[in-house]
Amino acid sequence: MNPQELRRAEYAYNKSKLLRVFLVMVAITAGIVWLGFYPPKDKDPYAIWFFVSLWLALFGILTSLALPKLLSKRPGLIISTAGIQVPNFPDQIVAWSAIRSFDRVRAKYSDVIVLHLDPIAAKTLTRQWLVSRLPEWLTGSRAKVGIPLQVLRGNPDTIFGQFVGLLSKAHEAERQAMPEDSSIPKDEEEEASEPAVNSAGHPLFTYILLAILVAVYLAELAFSVEPPVAGSPSTWSLYLLGGTVRQSIVEHGEWWRLFTAPFMHGGILHLAFNCVALWFAGRLFERLIGWRWFAAIFFASALGGSIASVWINDQYTVGVGASGGIVGLFAAVVAASFRFRSGPIADNLRIGAAQILIPSLLPFLSAARSGENIDYAGHFGGALTGAALSFLLLAFWPKERPTPRFGAAAIAFSTLFVIVAAVSLWPISSTIRIVANNPMTNFFAGKYEQAATGFATEATEDPANAPYFHLWRFFAQKRGKDTKAIADLEIAAGKMDQGTWPYPVYRLFLGALKPDELMAKAADSNQRCEATFYSGEWYLLNGNTAEARPRFQTALSSCPATFLEYDGAKGELKSLGAQ
Repeated sequence: MNPQELRRAEYAYNKSKLLRVFLVMVAITAGIVWLGFYPPKDKDPYAIWFFVSLWLALFGILTSLALPKLLSKRPGLIISTAGIQVPNFPDQIVAWSAIRSFDRVRAKYSDVIVLHLDPIAAKTLTRQWLVSRLPEWLTGSRAKVGIPLQVLRGNPDTIFGQFVGLLSKAHEAERQAMPEDSSIPKDEEEEASEPAVNSAGHPLFTYILLAILVAVYLAELAFSVEPPVAGSPSTWSLYLLGGTVRQSIVEHGEWWRLFTAPFMHGGILHLAFNCVALWFAGRLFERLIGWRWFAAIFFASALGGSIASVWINDQYTVGVGASGGIVGLFAAVVAASFRFRSGPIADNLRIGAAQILIPSLLPFLSAARSGENIDYAGHFGGALTGAALSFLLLAFWPKERPTPRFGAAAIAFSTLFVIVAAVSLWPISSTIRIVANNPMTNFFAGKYEQAATGFATEATEDPANAPYFHLWRFFAQKRGKDTKAIADLEIAAGKMDQGTWPYPVYRLFLGALKPDELMAKAADSNQRCEATFYSGEWYLLNGNTAEARPRFQTALSSCPATFLEYDGAKGELKSLGAQ
């Protein structure tokens, strides 16, 4: 019989759709390359080009897969009474008898027929182009073939109906031709079994990790050195409690911050979004590979995200959040799904993970420029680490094992990560204790009684600067409604040499001078900056914030950074801004 007589229908590629997708990829690539040549001034250009190179490599692979379809003059799919010709194996007919079973997997942007072929027949099929050079654990077995209906011209339901009709007729004819005592051979396909994600077990490690993240956030609020705003710790508190900052890690050797930051969150919404994403990842992935490697991939991805965040982001950015570890889990879901049969479960894993991965990765370079709060650099570092570790895991994952090998190594790494984070509580607690006893910190945290006591102690321990500490004790007492404020200031003034600075400042607050008269008594630039600041405090105590604000701004720009008045001006302006 002439092969032409066997042909029933052929479907060309929908090249307009493929072209649109390809042009979007080209536009994204052009934008990323442009950003490589014109990186943000506060970003490391080598780091930017590192990620640009990774994208170019990915773009090259995707292009090599898309261009053959876009430029091909042959049909994308041929259905005939002899069998089916699929895009994976051009010019090769897959006989109907070689198809053991099939599934149709549909999602929002995809519609795929997945064929499960006889392993012996599958070995006769050969791939072309770049795919033929990639390892089979990455591309998937030849015994599982996907037919993407969404890239073909024609109604997907019509194509699927024709496929089912011909396959049913072929299998019925085959059964009628078989002897009565024969049986269908057992599936000897050397593939990993379907992932057991529908088992009755629960992702216990995910639940434990969720509880830890919530507990850590509550601890952030409880030990915050500044009052939380709308239920969120201040940036200064996040830094003191273990957030990443490049200078602290690179110059001061506080590398332990890379391990503590992934447990922390900057706000209740930040925590909520990450917990939902982690629950979704754990529900799918922990039961797919087991809690040991799930934990290891999370912690490794979190570490990779912290490193990328410190490397790429502005040097003063305080980074916190489990996002790097969570995005790494979703990248690992996509990588690990290639191990399994291309059935509905594995494809749904990829689709669900991609729907979270793509939004979390694509804008990371542009977000670095615009200064958004979302740490896309950390996302990218976590995704890269998670995918790399998962692909490495696949290479050493025997098909007969339900979970990967080297579980003990995974536990050892996770344990080490947790131990480092736990031991880091010692430098964190030491820092918090020092800051908590700092009277200036207590003053701007609204703890006026503690601040007044602290300034009095400082005055006793540092006699040279005692006059200034007594002034600050007076400010703390006044704000704390202490009725002894004026009396204590008078006692401190009586112990001073009236011909020296800052005695005129005392006279200002005791009602003997006005701000303009105080400025006239300042003899040099340092005294003028101090007079400006204390004039601002005088106006603030009298309820005139309009006059106080510009004086604090002038003091901030004119006082040396080592002066109490510099820190005071910064704190007062921050408080006025919050109000």
